[in-house]
Amino acid sequence: MARPTAEIAEAALALGAAGRLREADALLGAFVRVRTAEEAAALARRDPQWFAPRLLQAAGELSATHRRDLVHALRVAGIAAA
Repeated sequence: MARPTAEIAEAALALGAAGRLREADALLGAFVRVRTAEEAAALARRDPQWFAPRLLQAAGELSATHRRDLVHALRVAGIAAA
């Protein structure tokens, strides 16, 4: 998770394109655990419709607080939260 946000986004998209959604979701789950909600929202800007639901799912699996913080960060970033 020390990689730049853009690299994480590219890796997740590549995994998704290869049909490896479980791995992509695991990567995003790890990202949400160690990065801020604002960083997750920045990652979601790459492809909001693909990333936002997955990031929200991962955040919700951690806690309601993580999910709420991410919903707020997405809203501030101009990304509609599902």
